[in-house]
Amino acid sequence: MSDIKLYADLYDNALTEKEGDCTARPRINGTLYNADIARRIVEKRTEYRPETIENILGMADEEKSLAIASGMSVVDGVGQYLPQIKGPFDKPTDPFDPAKHTLFVSYTSGKTLRKMLKETKVIINGQAVVGPVIGGLTDSATGKDDGTFTPGMPIVVSGNNIKIMGTNAANGFYFIPAAEGGTPVKATVIVHNNPSQLTVMVPADLAEGDYYISITTQYDRSATVKEPRTYKYPVLLSTAGSGGDDDDDRPVIE
Repeated sequence: MSDIKLYADLYDNALTEKEGDCTARPRINGTLYNADIARRIVEKRTEYRPETIENILGMADEEKSLAIASGMSVVDGVGQYLPQIKGPFDKPTDPFDPAKHTLFVSYTSGKTLRKMLKETKVIINGQAVVGPVIGGLTDSATGKDDGTFTPGMPIVVSGNNIKIMGTNAANGFYFIPAAEGGTPVKATVIVHNNPSQLTVMVPADLAEGDYYISITTQYDRSATVKEPRTYKYPVLLSTAGSGGDDDDDRPVIE
């Protein structure tokens, strides 16, 4: 029997009028990079050096990415990746226009992953403490919701209970560098501050790179809570234009 476990919390289902029904949200408890995967492999197969495995994984990533960008379907143990184009073409002679068209990658889980998901034991922890939950964000400068944002421009952040409220100095919206040891940057301008949507000005001097975002607030539907509650969005994001860096491991999959 498999010992794979996935923990999930239940949240109120805001999409229905039925009282008491819930949706489950898995707990995301970390992020794995190629170096972490290499270490895990070494723990099981000690004849390989982690540096060698990481190098091979990196070369595999590059070859897969090149193949996908060149119009090929790539199938590995995790899934199938297929290039797609989103956006309307008014007439057959229209060229691809980055302003209204998006080139992205669709993903379908593969055989190995499907097998592991079937073997996974899902443990429901009951009703979650209803703090702030970020659902996603859109870059106002580009109109894209692909996980990129533009320094000096506003982003629209959607979610539940995300209104920034309370007197605690920790309350606010933060950009957290993905690189270890980076100092979180607090947004100084919140244009719109609502329970389900924020409009946040990205600091103009925010360094190019990869980030996580988080919210800390004392907001509650009924009253201000005593202790601030924090939610860190588990999706790795990046500044617009930095996606071409060699060290960018942020997946852009729809």
